[in-house]
Amino acid sequence: MDAQAYFNNLKSQGFDDEDALSHTNRFYPDFSSNPTANVGNHNSWISQNFQRIASECYPDDEGAVFTIADMRNNGQVIEVIAHSNPSIGNDPVRYDFIIINGVPALESTSTPNPDGSWSPFFSTGVSSTPAPTAHIPVVHQTHPPQQQQQQMNQYPPQQQQQQQQMSQYPPQQQQMGQFAAQQQPSMQGQPMQAYGQQGMMMQQPVGVGTRSKIVTFLLGFFLGVFGVHNFYLGKTGLGITQLLITILTFGLGVIITGPWALIESILALVSSNFRDGDGMPLSD
Repeated sequence: MDAQAYFNNLKSQGFDDEDALSHTNRFYPDFSSNPTANVGNHNSWISQNFQRIASECYPDDEGAVFTIADMRNNGQVIEVIAHSNPSIGNDPVRYDFIIINGVPALESTSTPNPDGSWSPFFSTGVSSTPAPTAHIPVVHQTHPPQQQQQQMNQYPPQQQQQQQQMSQYPPQQQQMGQFAAQQQPSMQGQPMQAYGQQGMMMQQPVGVGTRSKIVTFLLGFFLGVFGVHNFYLGKTGLGITQLLITILTFGLGVIITGPWALIESILALVSSNFRDGDGMPLSD
């Protein structure tokens, strides 16, 4: 449930505009009942939530601090370029956000190439409206014991037993249980859908790729000046760059491509974040 749907839900329960907006802003601070007012809040929302979003992209690098260096909005995609400390193995990284139901959602990330272009790092697979965790407003309704007993008698015996069990819990847990019971029938026979929090769907690559750490290290160590290891990894652009530097300088370029390839070879062997051209981790 996004902010607008949450606001509309409160309105349907009888809240006026002011009260519904007040409740909504408790969980969605940037929301405004005027849709056009939300447009300028996207960059602010990303800035406030970026540390959490980037950290969820790299669960193996817990504790890394991500700093936004640049943010551009071209009308369709919000491009965020950020650094990490300590480095996640690729720095900087570009994060592309799209707007879904008025909330920015991370779509993909990219890493820079020496020629200034960007190579896909991984994609979140955002292709449909996400379903962030909904905050259900608690509306306490109290009834005299006699009236409550009369209402329970209207239910079948099985539901009466459920109501009696729920009466043992605090009012907030009672309402959450009622909400789950109302939602359960609508979920029967429907496939589970991926979800995210705050409008973001994070689907990272699962498993490892078919390219080997050992093979990458050996190719980079012995033939790295010609970019052979990058051709093996599927990073054709990097491979061509290293090959041209070595050939066009009649071999003098090895003072650049040699250390470059050696560093990449070592990272491929020891770093858990080193990925191939398809964004997949290398296999052991």
